[in-house]
Amino acid sequence: MLRCRFTPVNKKLVRRIPLLAVACATFLFLFNLVATMPVWGRPDALEDGVERLAKKAAALPHEPRMTLVWTNHAALSQQRVERLRATFAAQMEAAQVRFVQGESAPALRVAIEQTPSQIVFTATVTAAESTSVVIEEVARAAAGIDRSSGNSVRLEKELLCHQETKILSAALLPAGTDSEKRLAVLTEEALLIYGGGPGNWNLENSKVLPGPRQAQRSAHGQLIVAAQPNARVGILLPGRRCEADVTDQSVMACANLAAEWPSGRLLALPSCGTQAWWLRSDGVDWTEEGRLLLHSAGAGKEAVAAEVVFAGPVISISAGDHLGSATAVVRDLSSGNYEVYRVALACGN
Repeated sequence: MLRCRFTPVNKKLVRRIPLLAVACATFLFLFNLVATMPVWGRPDALEDGVERLAKKAAALPHEPRMTLVWTNHAALSQQRVERLRATFAAQMEAAQVRFVQGESAPALRVAIEQTPSQIVFTATVTAAESTSVVIEEVARAAAGIDRSSGNSVRLEKELLCHQETKILSAALLPAGTDSEKRLAVLTEEALLIYGGGPGNWNLENSKVLPGPRQAQRSAHGQLIVAAQPNARVGILLPGRRCEADVTDQSVMACANLAAEWPSGRLLALPSCGTQAWWLRSDGVDWTEEGRLLLHSAGAGKEAVAAEVVFAGPVISISAGDHLGSATAVVRDLSSGNYEVYRVALACGN
């Protein structure tokens, strides 16, 4: 502990004691205040991490002209990601690496991943005959992104089924009196109703889509499901809306209608509090892996609370089996299959 001790020697020194004592007391007060302040994340921690990553990448074998491919899989705002990208690019250009667009050049890929405790930056550098990878990690607490409330949320995914045939949309239907799960799958030609569960789906009903048929490459559609069991299922197609009763063999009815297509899914889970959440696709690149992002229904798109990553682009988002879940169709880029996932809201870390 710091101490300030003054011993008066003569009258002149005694007259100076009060001023020195005030200065010493002020110093001790400020010292103790700083020492007891909470240590928040430094706003430049991620920028420092990106600069270290760039130095590592610049030290690897590389071409003087490259294309920068930047992928963010962490819960960071778009504004912050763009700032990190600019920092990385400036550091690489200082190392005589020029980034070009619209030209044939080797790719330098940077990915931002998120773990429970770290933000992980990975740079993959491709040269003429080699590919090298460097990694840099920044503690989430140091980056100042862990100061969240105890009522945090996360997303969980479950693979329901997959097939080679194109799937436009899928939805888990509310359970009926038999409490059995049912899955509605919309293809380019028909609406298919399955019963059972993952690994044991059985086709119960099918209804052919009335013409005209869509162009195969650009075909798309969206299922609209009501919250009541055994209700009719709505189908949005370009310029048309159709309705089908999933409990009988009646013909599907369609009408010309320019309806607004939903851009996401509203989720709510009482055990997570009264907050409503908006689930949407990042919709960045159909040739890259896709993400579903969760943010508060009353906040901007930059305030991402949770996310889930898939091995390909998200084709559509429809209803789940309750208000806290959704059904997503994904195109797996490695296998080419169309996969249907249940994505559910969960509480806590």
